[in-house]
Amino acid sequence: MQLPKSARLTPPGLARLRPRSMLFTLFGDYVYPESGEIRLGALVTLGKVLGMSETAVRSAVARLARERWIRARRRGRRSFYRLSPAGRALIEEGTRRIYRANGRTWNQRWCLLTYSIPESKRALRDRMRKQLAWLGFGALGSGIYLAARDRSDDVRRLARRVGTVNFARTFLAKGVGNTRDAQLVNQCWDLQAIGRAYEAFIRTYDPRFAKDKMLHRRGKLDDADAFVVRFMLTHDFRRFPFIDPDLPDQLLPANWAGKRARKLFARYHTLLTEGALRFFESCAWASSSG
Repeated sequence: MQLPKSARLTPPGLARLRPRSMLFTLFGDYVYPESGEIRLGALVTLGKVLGMSETAVRSAVARLARERWIRARRRGRRSFYRLSPAGRALIEEGTRRIYRANGRTWNQRWCLLTYSIPESKRALRDRMRKQLAWLGFGALGSGIYLAARDRSDDVRRLARRVGTVNFARTFLAKGVGNTRDAQLVNQCWDLQAIGRAYEAFIRTYDPRFAKDKMLHRRGKLDDADAFVVRFMLTHDFRRFPFIDPDLPDQLLPANWAGKRARKLFARYHTLLTEGALRFFESCAWASSSG
């Protein structure tokens, strides 16, 4: 297969594309929403388009299967893969965070999480802490975290999964007296750093969006290029739920870069989708290896 122009050069993007991340994006943005299942040979073909070697793709697939994020099914000499229940839950939560409509009205209630995990269970504490940013929590103090949305149900699910259900407590709270919401935000999150990350995303993709809009209007936007660019667009944007706490408008700076980046992502993603899906389907059904 001849690689698209974008793949022959360095694909656009901010974060390095690794085989594991490539597979999660591929399953989340293409396989799961479309057919739910894909052949190993098709994964190898699409990996090559994105600059991955066959060995790297096969190795990453095997690791995800061992970790039970995906499940294998054999038919004759061919192997087929689909997301496991745990993998589907992860992708569905990621999809909600990536494609959510932000700026919702805030009721001025914070979700307050406290936990005290013994030193003998330090590994559980570390696993818990790593997942809290994904849920929109910021550290207020030792073992104390805040989120601007009611994440109590999510925390309970996380605590059950991690094994800390006996150590975590959640409350809905409102600041009173000298407690200022803006001060809490500054203490829990570095909005300037998050804003700079969004600005970098805009600088990378805004000029390409303008160029591809012209190509699309002329009917000259290549399907393979649309697939590569849309893939990297999603790959880069999907990291923001890990660092952006999804604060309501009342708590964000004026002209927040996150809003502009989200608008750019949505418009560019829509522009590329038709051609990208055509290319994905041509690879998914044409590959006969694996």
